[in-house]
Amino acid sequence: MAAAATSEAPKRMLTVVDTVKSICRKAEEAAFPNLPKEKLPVSVAVTTKAGLTNDFQNNSAMALFGMSKKAEGGSPYKSPAEVATALIDAIRAADDEGIFEKLEPAGGFINIWLSAAWQANRVMSILQHGVLPPADAKRKVVVDFSSPNVAKEMHVGHLRSTIIGDTICRMLSFCGHEVVRVNHVGDWGTQFGMLISHLKAVFPDYATKPPPIGDLQQFYKDAKKIFDEDEDFKKRAHEEVVRLQGGDGASRFAWNAICEVSRREFEKVYSRLDVKLTEVGESFYNEYIPPVLNHLSQIGVVTASDGARVIWPKGTKQEQPLIVQKGDGGFGYDSTDMAAIWYRLFQLEADQLVYVTDAGQAGHFELVFAAAVDAGWVEGGKHRIDHVPFGLVCGPDGKKYKTRSGEVVRLVDLLDEAVSRMYQGMVEHNKERVEREKEKSDAKQDDVTMAGMGEDEMKAAAKVLGYGAVKYADLKGNRNSNYIFDYDRMLDPKGDTAVYMLYTGARLASILRKAGVPRGSPALAALVARAALQPKEEAEMAVTACLIRFQEVLERAVFTLLPNYLCDYLYELCGKASVFVRECKVLGVPEQDSRLLLCSAILKVIESTLDLLGIGFLDRI
Repeated sequence: MAAAATSEAPKRMLTVVDTVKSICRKAEEAAFPNLPKEKLPVSVAVTTKAGLTNDFQNNSAMALFGMSKKAEGGSPYKSPAEVATALIDAIRAADDEGIFEKLEPAGGFINIWLSAAWQANRVMSILQHGVLPPADAKRKVVVDFSSPNVAKEMHVGHLRSTIIGDTICRMLSFCGHEVVRVNHVGDWGTQFGMLISHLKAVFPDYATKPPPIGDLQQFYKDAKKIFDEDEDFKKRAHEEVVRLQGGDGASRFAWNAICEVSRREFEKVYSRLDVKLTEVGESFYNEYIPPVLNHLSQIGVVTASDGARVIWPKGTKQEQPLIVQKGDGGFGYDSTDMAAIWYRLFQLEADQLVYVTDAGQAGHFELVFAAAVDAGWVEGGKHRIDHVPFGLVCGPDGKKYKTRSGEVVRLVDLLDEAVSRMYQGMVEHNKERVEREKEKSDAKQDDVTMAGMGEDEMKAAAKVLGYGAVKYADLKGNRNSNYIFDYDRMLDPKGDTAVYMLYTGARLASILRKAGVPRGSPALAALVARAALQPKEEAEMAVTACLIRFQEVLERAVFTLLPNYLCDYLYELCGKASVFVRECKVLGVPEQDSRLLLCSAILKVIESTLDLLGIGFLDRI
């Protein structure tokens, strides 16, 4: 039966395992009133052993037996098996919603089967209220990701931080947390003296006309070449650094002009990937560095070392300290990152900080985080600080991804190539489709072409498929491993690819259209209001069981900051959905309404999961 609609839609949903634990906790409290509630074991595990059909196993009986023996008055039970039997009665009494189909003792354990009706009602809640996040206390999270350098074009090395960071932000936001997306761009440092000097030489009218820098990478290379070869230029560059850091108006204007050119180039990547960021570059923290370092010195965290000021945090494995002030009085990355972590904890009042950078920076962030702990900035039980490392982007040969000439690949070119290949594939597929329709019909060629996709529709779809393929290929593996960038593999419509997920979604959407209840239509809403979901066949039950695990998977992905859990889940769901529509006829059968509801629920979860991964959705391909 369909679940009754409530007056107010829920905003969160307990995971299934937490729901089971909640009932088991009530049962343990009722069956063992003489034991301290806070010490009850409430040990519930998802069944994963091959050959077992039960959904969960309660493993509390052994611990409860030991605790009750030590309790005042001793235990009325002679064995863990007797405890398990008594606990089953208590669980049945606590199961107000009829969640459990069967409870069976197995020695000192309890095997648990979920009710098919309860699982169906839980899936109906997806149709009635949408895909809901797991229950979690709201917190403020700063996510530092992407972080390209000004005057250098974004290249393949920036791909993973941008994609992984965006997905982490999407997951956290969906779960109701306040997320601050920070782009910690490299917009400060001695190299800007070189760049400003070159700008003034090449574009002397930069103050009145925006400098027409067409190739940022080349602009940087040209400046560096002159810097290395021309002593007079090098001297002027050092003077520019002093003026820039001293607040000189002309130098700051030139610096802003260079930064603005970079922003426009960065946006070409971010717009393609649908990534939103707030730029808070290194320069932003300049004013905070001196007072933060003074504070650290006053509390004894900073020490002098050969004219420099350093921090040796406790408990790290690093052989080098943080150099928070150089011997010449200058500041570097260590200084900026200490000021940034202070700002985020105290000015932004963040509860969690997430830094998404390559694995090579793990040692640096270990020092920064440990220094923040030594300074007393990190409050145990309140703050959480994570470095989210990732491996290299490699080609199919397993080597670092580069062009044939050995150059670093521009990110814009890499993304455009994925879209171009996808579009060409769709053009060929569309031609084949039209030819098949032509063979079946005597219709005119113009009418037959309408059976395929128009050029604009194909171009739009190619972007969703191409960009989605690049993202999914990155996210599906554990981020700590290298990302093998292979166009042929990631654009394959079969297997563990975004293309396969999108094709699965489009196939389900097609079924709904044929039934006259297209996705998002009033007709579908009316079907949800009047019909009941009653899965009976094995393939239907497998999909249902997968759908109700969404909150559990998302909770794990958010806690571990590993998006691949979501990808694994999506691949599993699409696989079970494919089996369902292949083995269970949907249209023109007595079970049509129920199976259309199941198709719609699958679609909702697929679309929501793709969105969390930063991937669009296509009604048809």
